[in-house]
Amino acid sequence: MTSRSLVGSLSLAVLAVLVTTSVARADAACILEAKVELRDCKTTCNEDAQVAKDACSNRDHACMEVCRAKREECRLATGIDDAFAACQATLDQAKQNCRNTHPAGSSELDACIDQAQVVAFQCRDSAREKARPALRACRAAFRECATSCPPAGPSAPPIDVTACRIQAKQDYRACKASCTEDFQVAKDACRNRDHACVEGCRSDRETCDDPIRARLDAAVTQCNATRDTAIQNCRDAFSPGSPELDQCIDNAQVDAFRCRDAAREQARPGFAGCRTNFISCVRACPPAST
Repeated sequence: MTSRSLVGSLSLAVLAVLVTTSVARADAACILEAKVELRDCKTTCNEDAQVAKDACSNRDHACMEVCRAKREECRLATGIDDAFAACQATLDQAKQNCRNTHPAGSSELDACIDQAQVVAFQCRDSAREKARPALRACRAAFRECATSCPPAGPSAPPIDVTACRIQAKQDYRACKASCTEDFQVAKDACRNRDHACVEGCRSDRETCDDPIRARLDAAVTQCNATRDTAIQNCRDAFSPGSPELDQCIDNAQVDAFRCRDAAREQARPGFAGCRTNFISCVRACPPAST
């Protein structure tokens, strides 16, 4: 090959890389915009749901929003969100230390990360226990505030509150489903993939995921049932408010966490296989029709 041919080949290769990179960046920017629209859409769904719920209770929506804002401020003042963030930061650092210390894919790495997750669970549980009295006070203050809100209107007709709230929940779920569908359409357009074909791939993935998810849900349910039985045994064995009771319940909750974590780890390869098949299916879809 002559030097000129070599330079030409290299130039084409570089050009191909640049084109591929620019397309990938364009896709990423397009998908990011679609995600922003999805978030905005779901925010609208949440607001509409709050308006509907307030209407069901015949409470002035503006007044109820003030109550909700006060409840959020009250929650922030408890420090629970900061405590959760600290627990997560400690977990992230501990997991990184595990990866720095043990080889990838080793049983030692898995054991190290599992232990770090248990510590993080105990950290979050401790934060909840510490904040529980303050959070109860926040909820009580919210209920008092909401009760003091005036009716939505002087001539609001009587309604079936239960049926109204059920309808509001159904409308909320339908709204979010519509947001998700719009996002999927936009994302497929960003990647220039035929939406109908990609939807078929998603359906196949759901079919693949369903039995794995069913087994996982059953395993988690069993973990939780075992935890509830163990907690009841703790309450039967120790006096209320005693350190022994608290420790017994903490042990039961940790055991349940480990049980759920093991169930998720067992399900992970199956979900990964379904995801791999989904990616292959999507890549085989034709470009979007114009």
